Amino acid sequence: MDRKQQLGNVSFGGAWSEQIAADEGLALAMTRIDSAVIDTLSEDLRGDAELEAALSLAAGSHPKGAILARAWQKGVWIENAGLRSQELRRIAIALRAGIGERLARG
Repeated sequence: MDRKQQLGNVSFGGAWSEQIAADEGLALAMTRIDSAVIDTLSEDLRGDAELEAALSLAAGSHPKGAILARAWQKGVWIENAGLRSQELRRIAIALRAGIGERLARG
């Protein structure tokens, strides 16, 4: 049974249980983004559907998410793997800073 279903079975759950599931999903998305910073050193992440979904979720939760998502899309095209990783790390840190409170709850 997944976490969302478990929380849905709580008879008095309400909005707080939905928020817990959303925050946990956001934390997982940031974990994927953080791992991409390392993965990009040896992998081509352009077109990675799982990563794009994680980025979309994180960017949608950040006040400047659209700007950061565009920067990420440009960053994955940097040819030098070290510079690419450095740029993606910068963006991941900015995403985490903007949604940090929700991540602490997740």
